[in-house]
Amino acid sequence: MHPATRPAGKTAVHARSASLPHEHSHPILTHLDDCIHKLRSWSAGAAGHASGIALLDAVLASLADLLALPQAVAALQEAAAFDEILDRFLVLADAYGTFQSAIITLKPIVAELQIGTRRGDSVMVTTLFHAHRRAEKELCRLAATMRHATRCTLAVSRTLDATDNEVIGILAEVAAATAEASEAIFLESAAMSPALVPAIVQTSNKWLARLSVRPAAKKAAPEKAMVTLERLQKLEERINGLETGSEKVFRRLLQSRVSLLNIHTPF
Repeated sequence: MHPATRPAGKTAVHARSASLPHEHSHPILTHLDDCIHKLRSWSAGAAGHASGIALLDAVLASLADLLALPQAVAALQEAAAFDEILDRFLVLADAYGTFQSAIITLKPIVAELQIGTRRGDSVMVTTLFHAHRRAEKELCRLAATMRHATRCTLAVSRTLDATDNEVIGILAEVAAATAEASEAIFLESAAMSPALVPAIVQTSNKWLARLSVRPAAKKAAPEKAMVTLERLQKLEERINGLETGSEKVFRRLLQSRVSLLNIHTPF
């Protein structure tokens, strides 16, 4: 399995560092600044992907409030590098669409693992384990995509420092903070199995031992099977929480991009 290693601290996206200027700022800017700070603090080392998704949702909700301000709309209509920022939000939305698909794939696998554990069906559990590993690899690939997205946003931000357009800089900062947090969320999601059982395994037989399922379709000891089932049920709950949270983030990312497109091409 892949450890849920958090991304290393990133350089701030804009010359303003991780903070937005507070002098004469609108209250929405102050709130967005606070949300970004909390999200970045979580990305730097706090635990729990569920809280990470909630913090990310709060950032995007605050961004939606910003994009509704006439002052922000006017500033963005004159902003340089607008197309590049649009592309960043498209990459983020695509990543969460794929993330949702991976989570949806995991749900029936975990449900069937519970059935296989109750039956002591080693063949069934082995097959499901391989399916789980494929989903895990997809999540790790998504994490790498987010790492690349952060680098791309930093590259765009270097062209923004000379434009002195606060709002487009804020958008770049939101995109980078979102990519950073998403890398951590995807890595933690890929590493949910080590939370299920303590040992990391390399072979099917070891995997069966982790799940307390004996080969040759012999049932595990009832008490061990019960412990495994409880762990699987907790994993199922975590997956359900991820599905709900990621759907909210996905919708907010889509809405952010729609708002930006409307600003860019007003009727």
